Formats: sequence, C-alpha cells, structure tokens
Amino acid sequence: DSWRASSTPVTSSNITDQWLLSRLQSLLSNVTTEMTGYRLYNVVPALFEFIEDLTNWYIRLNRSRFWVEGESEDKTAAYQSLYQTLHALTLGMAPFAPFLAEHIYQLLLPYSPAGSDSPQSVHLCAYPVPQAELIQPNLEAAVARMQNIILLGRQKRNQVKIKTKVPLARLTIIHPEQGMLDEIARLEDYIKSELNVKLVEYS
Repeated sequence: DSWRASSTPVTSSNITDQWLLSRLQSLLSNVTTEMTGYRLYNVVPALFEFIEDLTNWYIRLNRSRFWVEGESEDKTAAYQSLYQTLHALTLGMAPFAPFLAEHIYQLLLPYSPAGSDSPQSVHLCAYPVPQAELIQPNLEAAVARMQNIILLGRQKRNQVKIKTKVPLARLTIIHPEQGMLDEIARLEDYIKSELNVKLVEYS
C-alpha cells in the first residue's frame, strides 16, 4: 500500500485499536514499575502475554481491515495503531531481547514518519514513556472477558461436537455488573463472528 506512519498518531474510533493502545500503555507502565523495583523476572512474562494479545487477538480480529482493497480511513487507523504498537513494543523490549528488538526495529525503519532522520538503531532511541491518558482499564477488562467468552464458547462447541461453521441461534452472557455487560456489548460483533452466533443476549 506504500503506507508510511504519520508523525501525529491517528485517533481511532475502532474499539480494538483503543484496546491495543491501552494495553500497550499498561504494559509500558508495568515494565517501568518492575524495572524501577529491580523485579526484572516479572517483565519477560508480561512481554510474552502482550505479544500473545497482539498476534492471536488484535491482528486476527482485524484481518479484514488490513486486507481490504484500496485506501480507507479505517485501514489507515489499523495500520497506524499496529505501527505505533510495534514501534513502542520494540523500544520497550530492547533491554530484554536486544537482538530481536533490533531486527524488528530495522524492519519498521522504512515506515517511520521521520524517514532517514530516525535513529539507526533501537538502542539509540529513548525508552518509551507510558501515556496514562490512553489507558482504559474497563475496556481492557471487557476485552479479557470477551476472550474468555470466546474460549468458553469454542470449548462448549467441542464438548457437544458442533463445529464453528455451524451457526447457532443464541448466546447468553451472564455477569453480576451491568457496567461490564455494557462494555462487553461494545465487542458484540467480534463475539458473534468468532463463535458464529446470530444473537447475543445479556443477563
């Protein structure tokens, strides 16, 4: 697509973009806290967990946005969110996985908004500072619930031997807090798509 990152980060209306950027800032904040306390053994598991969310949830749920033909505002927002995340993650993981971080940084370099003025190594970059204003704890909790719902739904389908390609009429999500149900409802399209259900009800 001959795409290059914007120097001014795109504010996306897509809920998964908002979640990814929130998760990223929470990760950076957590890593900074753990490094300050010299608890380096807590950092690598947190990085692995984030990479799992990035690859097996964000990228998979947004494949259709990346694959759409031509240019669109939504596709640009998806590219920008993914670039911002990979760039900051690379800087954040550099002290712990220096060679991998350098390799990814070099792959990202052609897409940098600064072009040839960018530092030529990840190890010449300033360590990323968490942006607390981007953190949405309720949204992160809702996506974690959505992930559990999808995993439980798949597990139940396996138990009763009904494959995902067979559509089901209804799924009921039960939770004691109405606020959490409201947050999960914002992610309803992803739940329907992943579990192939026609209707989602909340109780």
